[in-house]
Amino acid sequence: MQCLLPRWAQTVHSLPLAPLLVRADSYRLCPAEEGLTEACFQAHQLDFVTDKQGIVFRNGTVKPIEGVFLSEGTYPKGSMWARIPLPTDALGPRCLPGPNDTAATPHGCQAWEHGLVEGACAPCPGTPGSDCSRCDNNWHGQPSFEPPCEGCQGNTHKIAIRDVVKVPAHLPPGEYVLGWRWDCEATAQVWSSCSDITLVR
Repeated sequence: MQCLLPRWAQTVHSLPLAPLLVRADSYRLCPAEEGLTEACFQAHQLDFVTDKQGIVFRNGTVKPIEGVFLSEGTYPKGSMWARIPLPTDALGPRCLPGPNDTAATPHGCQAWEHGLVEGACAPCPGTPGSDCSRCDNNWHGQPSFEPPCEGCQGNTHKIAIRDVVKVPAHLPPGEYVLGWRWDCEATAQVWSSCSDITLVR
């Protein structure tokens, strides 16, 4: 069984944090009658149909693209993740410290990094409340990787990403909650969304 899932790109110029949402996402299921916990969703990870990812344009046309998928070295072990196929360009301030960061914070933000500047790729502090994008913050317009099509980069609401996932045949029909998780690469952020779905045969 396969499930077609349109996924709208959620990077937008008007929200200061939204452009930092880049890199990897996954889909998971949890039976609706069970407690909706992270453990439940992790127990039912869904694999992508790797040759079905595409870019959806506002007129409804779909451009098939070659996605980038990873299932080795992932958590939970063996779970499949997809790279967001829209490369970033300018993300926002290079590094903003968290409220509890000090001069002794490892990889702490420097004062010159608090603005819209570029610099060498370096580790981020990864502390609560910090906002750091030292390796994918290119203000000269160079994307972080080759875009899949013209205009398919940066912050836009003009296109969507189509994903297709495999629903395991052993799952019984019934009510489920589909969870989508987006883990950021450049910042310590995790975004998620859920939908009620019904599996039928």
